[in-house]
Amino acid sequence: MAAPTGTTPKGEARREALVAAAAELVAGHGPDAVSHRSVAAAAGLPLAATTYYFRDLTDLLVAAVDRVSAAEVAGAEAVVAAAGRGRRSARTTAGLVADVLLGTGRHTDADLQAHYERLLAGGRHPAVRPVLQAAGARLHGLVGELLTGGEHREVPVAVVVAVVDGTVVSALVERDGHARAAAEEAVTDLLSRRRRW
Repeated sequence: MAAPTGTTPKGEARREALVAAAAELVAGHGPDAVSHRSVAAAAGLPLAATTYYFRDLTDLLVAAVDRVSAAEVAGAEAVVAAAGRGRRSARTTAGLVADVLLGTGRHTDADLQAHYERLLAGGRHPAVRPVLQAAGARLHGLVGELLTGGEHREVPVAVVVAVVDGTVVSALVERDGHARAAAEEAVTDLLSRRRRW
């Protein structure tokens, strides 16, 4: 039997508080920070609320990842809309690509580590894969929009994404504190090359 969805105003408010708290944990520390106890404490609700409003921890985690992913996509769409179309330098484009793929508010290595832990959660939590795949597809499409119409249009989106991901993960392993800057520099270098793909 499925848990109630919170059909009363009080129930809806409690469910919303739990999702918001779980989303904050996912965004700040990665999916492994989500437990019944941690979410209830962060929401200021009894521990039993997490099992009353959600079938299980996976159900709560999917709702949290969906919330974080939706906010991330909305932020990326705003970046692309504000950037508009037209020619821009490789460096400017690289900064916009980083904003789309890494988020405008993620600048520290700790922020980026939590971000990549959320992306890697699909391997440990198959139920979140569809959410991550849908968000990833939209973000990659937005990167394509940034590359379209300028001198960077011939660079494949998959290559740009791979350069960002590979550079950030390598920098996080090295723990030098400059993962985002390294990614932007790598994409600038990639886009600056005069090469046919």
